[in-house]
Amino acid sequence: MSTFMDELEANARARFVRWDSALWRELTGDAAPRLGQSLLAAGTPAAEGEELLRAYLQLGAEAIGLGYLYPASAGRQNFFTLAWSDLIPRLLAAVPGPERSQVFAQLWNLGENLESAPPWVQRIFWRVGRGLTSLVDLETQLRRTSEAALEPPSQPLGARARAHWVDLSQEDSRFLPGALHFLSPTVVCVHDRHRQAVAGREAATQGIWLAETPVPLGAMGCREVPEHTSVERPHLDAALREDPRADAWFATLANDWRTAATLHTSQHVLVFLPE
Repeated sequence: MSTFMDELEANARARFVRWDSALWRELTGDAAPRLGQSLLAAGTPAAEGEELLRAYLQLGAEAIGLGYLYPASAGRQNFFTLAWSDLIPRLLAAVPGPERSQVFAQLWNLGENLESAPPWVQRIFWRVGRGLTSLVDLETQLRRTSEAALEPPSQPLGARARAHWVDLSQEDSRFLPGALHFLSPTVVCVHDRHRQAVAGREAATQGIWLAETPVPLGAMGCREVPEHTSVERPHLDAALREDPRADAWFATLANDWRTAATLHTSQHVLVFLPE
C-alpha cells in the first residue's frame, strides 16, 4: 500500500493545482489506518480490505484535489470531510460486503451536491451526519433528512404547542437574537439585532432547524435583510403569562407549522412545535 499511496500522491500532485500534501498525510496517517483496522477487526478478507482501502484513498485524493476536504486546523465543517475522516473509517466495516462500494458512491454524491447547496442545507446534513451510527440503508436515512428539512411537515401547528428554548450563545457568545425569517417550513434564520451587514461585512446570523428536537445550525452567512415581524398566536400569549423567562418579544414569526420568537432580554430563541 505504501507504493500505491506514493504513486497516487504523485499523480494527484501533477493533476491538481490545489493539492494539499499536509492534508494527504493527515488522511493517510490517521483516517486510512483506522479504516484498515476496522475492516480487519470485522473479519474482512485481506483482498477485499485492500480493494476498499484503495478505493477510499483514490476518492480521498480526488476530494483533496477538488478542494472538498479540509484539514482539521481549518476549522471549517462540511459533510465531505466528515464522511472521509469519520463516517467511513468508523462505520463502513459494519456494512454488508456487497453494499460497501455503494456507500462510497452515495457519500461522494451527497458531499459533492452539498458543496453547491445553501449553507443551512449543508449544516443540517453535517449535524445529522455526526450522529449517524450506521451506514446501512444510507439512502433512506438521507432521504428522510432531506424531507424533514425541506418539505412541509404533515402536522400543522395548533393552538396548543410544545415550547423549546434554543440558546444561541452556545454558537456565538456575543449573539443577540433579533429579526427572523424562514428558509424552509422548518428552518429559521435569526439575525443579530446589532451586527448587521455593513460595507461588505456579513451580518451575524444563525440558523435553527425546527425538527422534533430543535437543532442549532450555527452561522448562516445570510445576506438578506429581514423585516421586523410580529404575529399573534395563542401559545405566544400563554408563554408571556406562564413562563417567567418570557417577558417581552423583540420579534415573532410563524407559518402553518412552526412559531419562533426572540426576546429583548435573552440570547435564547423560543420556538413552538406541534404537540
